[in-house]
Amino acid sequence: MSILTKSMKKNAVILQKPSGIIAIRVDLNTIQRKFYNALLYTAKQDLKKDINKNEFTVTLTDLKTMLRKDGEADKNNSYYIAKLKELKRKDAEYNILGKDQNDWDIEGIVSLVSDLRIKKHKKTDRVVITFELANIIKRALIDPEGIYANINLVIVAGLKSRYAIILYELIKDYEKVQIPEMTIEDFRKLFNVENKYPKMPDLKRWVLEPAIRELNENENVDFLVSYELKKTGKTYTHIKFYVKPKPKKVKLEQQAKKVIELEVKENDEAKKLLALIPSEYRRRNNIVSLVLGSLKENGKEYIKAQIEYAVNKLKAGKIKSFSAYLKNAIEKDYAGYEEVDIDFVTPEDAVGYRGYITYEGKERYIEIAHIEIEEPEEQGIGYDRERKYLVRLDDVETGELVTWWRVSEKKLLEFAKRNVERRKTRKEM
Repeated sequence: MSILTKSMKKNAVILQKPSGIIAIRVDLNTIQRKFYNALLYTAKQDLKKDINKNEFTVTLTDLKTMLRKDGEADKNNSYYIAKLKELKRKDAEYNILGKDQNDWDIEGIVSLVSDLRIKKHKKTDRVVITFELANIIKRALIDPEGIYANINLVIVAGLKSRYAIILYELIKDYEKVQIPEMTIEDFRKLFNVENKYPKMPDLKRWVLEPAIRELNENENVDFLVSYELKKTGKTYTHIKFYVKPKPKKVKLEQQAKKVIELEVKENDEAKKLLALIPSEYRRRNNIVSLVLGSLKENGKEYIKAQIEYAVNKLKAGKIKSFSAYLKNAIEKDYAGYEEVDIDFVTPEDAVGYRGYITYEGKERYIEIAHIEIEEPEEQGIGYDRERKYLVRLDDVETGELVTWWRVSEKKLLEFAKRNVERRKTRKEM
């Protein structure tokens, strides 16, 4: 067992990460950000022993300990190898906030990983990654006069959003001083959303508020963060983050919440029902307790109908307190739930379906937003005559486009049937 794997079983594994490497402008997803921190940690441990070392080695199993707080490793190696290869091709602009102004100024464009080799043992399937870092990054890791932030990799491993990781590292980078007010332009660079969410309400909804909520609700994070947007004229031009220690009362509430979350974790039906509830409500203790308690008494389909009915009312702006309305809906059957038979559906009925779909080897909660017919081409005798469909999957959590998925008509009809059932239950058909 490597140093990294052993370390991740602890409550804290600290990476002293150079400020210039925190303030980077680069397109990395959540997995790649966690992997890159693991590569830096591995390199830094080796450089403590040999300052002249250029080549570093880590197993894929070690890297995957960064993906979950408990250190469990997923077995889908090909997917993670692909993410590593993408990481190798990434160039980054460093030190975009200009904090790191020491002798080792690392501002500029550089590859995050200068060399990457992946070896897979033919008999054991053990995957070993050998990598090198650009000299400018390596020097920053070992500079005795450099500016560093103490990044707890155990906390990072437990974060689900790339934006939460970026914000956490930014806050740790200014741990002992106030985070300076920054321009919206610099904020967009740092969070890699220069070409996304041009309207401020969307930027708040999909980037700022989810990241802040995730950090504030994380029991291992010992601070609370808030923000203020500032205008020049009628345009938002600056943003200021505020950080304060987390009160004991909040910590106790989060500990109670953890007990409830453990109960949900062991209940697949509860997880699927909670996924139907808007993200700003689904993690509240009263909502979770309501679903868990009523599920045992009324059954999954009944609760599902009431949740969807209440969510529709919420979207229509007809209710003030979602939790109170949902409670009454469950008690009084607002949805008018009844079993229905489905006689006929078409693939087009799948549009709007929200639910769990096995995609890229993982079960994800995704919405079918649009479908296109992909006609087969003539390829001579015996060619496949089955029509295929291109399905656009949207992430229900973030609203972002995930990808186009090529799927058979049979599979699409399965989703269509579920969608028609849902609409009939809500009396929309």
